[in-house]
Amino acid sequence: MKFQYLAIACVTCLAMSVGTESRAGADERTDHGIHRLKGVPQDFVVCTGWHALCADSTDCKVIGNIAYCDCYRVNETHIVATSEIQDRVSKLLTLAKCTSRHPCTVDQAPVCKAIKSGQYKVNHVTYWWVSTYSYRGWCRLLEGLIACDPQADDYIGDSSWAICDGAPCTEIQNPSDQDRPLSCQCRVEKDTAFVGMNGSCTGDDSGIMSSMALWAWDFENNTYTFYMPGYEYVQGACALLASDPWPPQ
Repeated sequence: MKFQYLAIACVTCLAMSVGTESRAGADERTDHGIHRLKGVPQDFVVCTGWHALCADSTDCKVIGNIAYCDCYRVNETHIVATSEIQDRVSKLLTLAKCTSRHPCTVDQAPVCKAIKSGQYKVNHVTYWWVSTYSYRGWCRLLEGLIACDPQADDYIGDSSWAICDGAPCTEIQNPSDQDRPLSCQCRVEKDTAFVGMNGSCTGDDSGIMSSMALWAWDFENNTYTFYMPGYEYVQGACALLASDPWPPQ
């Protein structure tokens, strides 16, 4: 398993909607006995293969309540936030199968099969591409993260940002940016605190950025405030090469 996580390569536009209730408290839920027997659903499942990566998408165009973000097309190990799955059938099957007591390993989650086979369905439309989370480019992105709170005094920046996890995506005909050939239909979050990318709270070209909620990031320790599969290896890969103190502190 460690080797598989080492293969994970760097970030998506992370805006994970992980439940804030404690795991201990969540395990007490029964839901007619289902959770008592199987445990609560996993927050994240790990898949392999092609997916859309919306990391560093800072120019998403808002139309109505959807942010259209141009995203990368990558083939690598990736992570799916189960709460953000938009394919209703895949979500129900994944939440039922992948639990704290019977966790799914790599590619065991039903949503992995739906993404890999191009059968991810949203509002009766089937999509070949889905935006999920992976670590490609994360070391560079890590250097430019800042706190953005539209409710703070003297705040300068966008009041909206995009959540692309689980978003359906389509191929762009003649993309202006050849590195980002996919357009993903991301949710728009308004007037809530988020993590700014590239040292800015303002999107590019009159657009908004895809990102994650501010509560999800610990700036002091450069890590997530919840367990994110594989991050312990990525954090080490971003560090400068040097010997650790001996004996251990």
